[in-house]
Amino acid sequence: MILAIVKYIAVHKSPKNFLRYIMNGDKTEEMKLVTGLNCTADLDYSYNQFGNVFEKFAKERFCKKSVNSGKEKIRLHHYIQSFKPDEVLHEEAHKIGVEWAEKVFGRDHQVLVTTHVDKNHIHNHFAVSAYDLYGKKWYGNKTTLKRCRDISDKICKSHGLSIIENQEYHSNQKYSDWLSRQQNVSWKTQLCDDIDKLVLREDVQSVEDLAERLREKYYAVTLKKYLSISVSENRKAIRSYRLGDGYAIEELRYRIENKNQEISLSSVAKYQGVQREYAMCLRELQIMVYRKLDNSHNITYSKLRRNAELLTYLCDNKIRSDEEFQNVVNAAAEKADRLKKSRDRLLQEIEERENILKYGARYLELNSIKMPTAVQLEELVKLNYLAKYKLRSEADIEVQRQTLERLKSELSETEKSLETAENEKSTAANNYKTYLRQMQSDYDFVLDRLKREQEEIKLAEQDIQQEQERTVQASQKYYR
Repeated sequence: MILAIVKYIAVHKSPKNFLRYIMNGDKTEEMKLVTGLNCTADLDYSYNQFGNVFEKFAKERFCKKSVNSGKEKIRLHHYIQSFKPDEVLHEEAHKIGVEWAEKVFGRDHQVLVTTHVDKNHIHNHFAVSAYDLYGKKWYGNKTTLKRCRDISDKICKSHGLSIIENQEYHSNQKYSDWLSRQQNVSWKTQLCDDIDKLVLREDVQSVEDLAERLREKYYAVTLKKYLSISVSENRKAIRSYRLGDGYAIEELRYRIENKNQEISLSSVAKYQGVQREYAMCLRELQIMVYRKLDNSHNITYSKLRRNAELLTYLCDNKIRSDEEFQNVVNAAAEKADRLKKSRDRLLQEIEERENILKYGARYLELNSIKMPTAVQLEELVKLNYLAKYKLRSEADIEVQRQTLERLKSELSETEKSLETAENEKSTAANNYKTYLRQMQSDYDFVLDRLKREQEEIKLAEQDIQQEQERTVQASQKYYR
């Protein structure tokens, strides 16, 4: 389903230009669709407010790049929330944006929410400060982006709006292109199909031949450093590598040179367990595509590539059985879950220390008053949860400050490890789902073919063994 979707961009420089863009009156109904959380809905005022918080905690100028070497600190975080065309009114979209910002960033963060209505799809922009009002840093990574999207989904569902389900697309594709491909309406899909068919033709023996055949199909083609193709006069040419995996010049050259080749039986025989079974399956699919035999199931080069990648994954992880595959998937999930629990524990401990730094001095002050007023007693009762930290002096608060810095450093490392673990978990799960789908349903017709090759595999194994024996005998004869 379409939309809404949340995207993220880090703003490392020119924060005022960015604020000027998202607060453009022509896009926001003369600033009627602009709301500031802990900041003013005005360009100059909000810029100064964002800058004051950043400079206080980052120890750098907000308005320009620092003189320090190394990676530039993030000035602002930029989130974009897009809606399906004609599904939401301007005011409702803005209301959803404000609700989302409050739930994601809480009460202590500066967030500027603007709604742009100048395009055919309404979308919200969010300028988010790099630090909250008490110095807590916001991390714009895959983990926080997932949380942002989950919260957006819940809010949109509560408003009866569409959300994206199973958003699997590659980073080298624009999301709109991916959506179009799912609807089978993309001109890029047609171009890819034409290239796939031409690559397999006997009269295409080079990329130059491919370019000529494309011209015969009335494409405008330029072949220099890149292969650029235009599908019509009013559409800008696209470089082939932007079509996805398998369409860069180097990949096209490989596909053309190897279009009549497949995994040899002797190579298949070297695999073990499910690796061999999958290699046999891949061999049959290659024969269908490369030799153009009985490809009624429309196996494409992209599918062959995914199969080859899965076979590589099986080998890299030494997976030889379904049980071993399950163990790899479970281990990846358990590792990610452990790190997530560690991350959540650190966030809780950091929040506790931040409260100590925020209210600790006042807690000590109230405790030092010999005859507090009723108001002071009431305030002391509210802060009594700090008693468990045994705060006796400013030195105790300083200890908590040092602990906070250590916890933040540990959190940063844990976030990085968690991001890696989540990627490993996702890779393992996706590969296992592909494996199950293909081996249990999609390629049943291939497995029938495999039965006929079992004897050939056995013969190939015997050939390998005999070759090894001949090599050993020759070596022994040489050293006599």
